[in-house]
Amino acid sequence: MFNEDPARTHVSAGRDMIVALYESTNQPLVQVPGKSAQAAQAAIVASRLGRGYEIVIALTFLESAENVLYTPDQLVDDAGLPEKIEEALNFAESMGFILDSAGWAALDGERRDELRLRLPAFRAPTHQKTVSRASVPRQQDSLAAIARLFAAFAVALAAFACSCSGPGAEQRRRGAEIHYDLGTTLLQNGDVQGALKEYLQANEDDDSLPQVHNAMGLLYAYSLAKPQEAETEFKKAIELDKGFSEAHNNLGTFYLARGRYADAAREFELALSNDLYRERVVAETNLGWALYKSGQADKGVQRIKGALAVNPRYCLGWRQLGTIHSEQGNLGKAAEAFQSYAATCPDTADAHLQLGKLFARQGKASDARAEFEKCGKTADARDERIRAECQRLLNELGPS
Repeated sequence: MFNEDPARTHVSAGRDMIVALYESTNQPLVQVPGKSAQAAQAAIVASRLGRGYEIVIALTFLESAENVLYTPDQLVDDAGLPEKIEEALNFAESMGFILDSAGWAALDGERRDELRLRLPAFRAPTHQKTVSRASVPRQQDSLAAIARLFAAFAVALAAFACSCSGPGAEQRRRGAEIHYDLGTTLLQNGDVQGALKEYLQANEDDDSLPQVHNAMGLLYAYSLAKPQEAETEFKKAIELDKGFSEAHNNLGTFYLARGRYADAAREFELALSNDLYRERVVAETNLGWALYKSGQADKGVQRIKGALAVNPRYCLGWRQLGTIHSEQGNLGKAAEAFQSYAATCPDTADAHLQLGKLFARQGKASDARAEFEKCGKTADARDERIRAECQRLLNELGPS
């Protein structure tokens, strides 16, 4: 069992205390009690503490630059360490994080220090970012949308009141649709609990709307950390509409995050069976990644290449392709993929970071330096951490 520890602001374990480390490869939208929904990254750190081990789950919210730490009820011994790490991974993955091992045991002292310096989970936040004025109009727009939906709901209620026999099936369905729209608007405005209340009310009015169950699945999976409920809701959405590709893709992504690669691949294939599905490139690359992670690298690569042939501007696809080739040691093909990533998404700091690191592995210092410099010039506020990493690597390369 892991619980939030409000007294701790960062992971303070020293290099020699750490025995295992995992970091997220994605930055999903996460909402925890008392905080607005934000994109976040995660790290799991297992460290030796006295005669036992402590496993800490650290979430770093990108907008507020704040760490939220979850710790177990008690320390574990050598025998219980693997099971507790698995529990921590499941806990983080239930929030939507995809975690990879940093291979801590195989790293030398220098690389371990670099990793600790890079990960914000090990840094005490120095400031809290405030909401800019630019965000106010969006909030006003959301509130206006809520007001319109309440007005529509009031009209529906009036119609119900005028019916001597009570609301009919069509009226109940319309009421459910209004609650669904209201819940979605509240969620976009950062009110997770309000959204859940509206979705539950929608189901009470009419539980046959697949879009409501799909939305609840997303809410349970990525905002409320209730994986069992999330899976149930996704499956309910699919039961109501077997051709609901979005729900198949969401369930597949849920399985992917939990390491259930065969289950994930099956759902992505079902999503793609609908020729009219608009987000085919997303499901196709997801399928490719699931196949790769399940040991079918060649099939996975072909799937991702096929998706990129249709939509060559899909940034994540190029990153996935580059990562696969890099992990397989094919640096030439990895460089080609990361070059396409950087060319397609020049304003994405991560694209230049990945390409720069690949060039450095190839011994191309000047090319690596150029990419790290480009990385530092991107403007997206969400890329601040990545730009800092690029600057660190640039400093390591030294002057040209």
